[in-house]
Amino acid sequence: MRNPLIVLAAALMLASPAMAQSDPTLRYGPVFMEFGSWRSVASGQRLDVSQQFKAIFDTVRSGPDGEPNRRFDSAARYMNLLVAHGVPRENVHVAVVVHGPAIWDVTTDEAYRRHSQGEDNPSRELVRAMLAQGVQFIVCGQAALGQGIESEDLMPGVTMALSQTVATSVLHQQGYTNIP
Repeated sequence: MRNPLIVLAAALMLASPAMAQSDPTLRYGPVFMEFGSWRSVASGQRLDVSQQFKAIFDTVRSGPDGEPNRRFDSAARYMNLLVAHGVPRENVHVAVVVHGPAIWDVTTDEAYRRHSQGEDNPSRELVRAMLAQGVQFIVCGQAALGQGIESEDLMPGVTMALSQTVATSVLHQQGYTNIP
């Protein structure tokens, strides 16, 4: 016969990691309901909701094993925060410039499997959702070719540029600003 206290203690130990992960202060949306979580902040910063927000998220690090790229998620958070605080969606423009190992995070599952011992791309759904919202994903052609990644290896909608530096300078000419 099992001791009910031992069974209860074991159940609580198994449940505690799941309870710790649910944070009631996290919010999602209004642009991305599954990505780009944010918290409400009592801020004294004035936000001119009529201005155009044009941001570059330079991304070189790949996502942790089996997880979406955190820098992509930061770009989704940026969009969620601005729109949630009154900036019209059409005034928020985001470009994610990808180079280095992060390029694998915008490749098709077929290409990603070559790199990851057969795993599917964990950033796939995040990238698709962001592309559907007009986010530009621009890949450094120099870094991509150096890693054996061709244009046809990229997810549909992801653009191959001459280089990260050329892509960034073109975006700067269009009024985009780098987000650290």
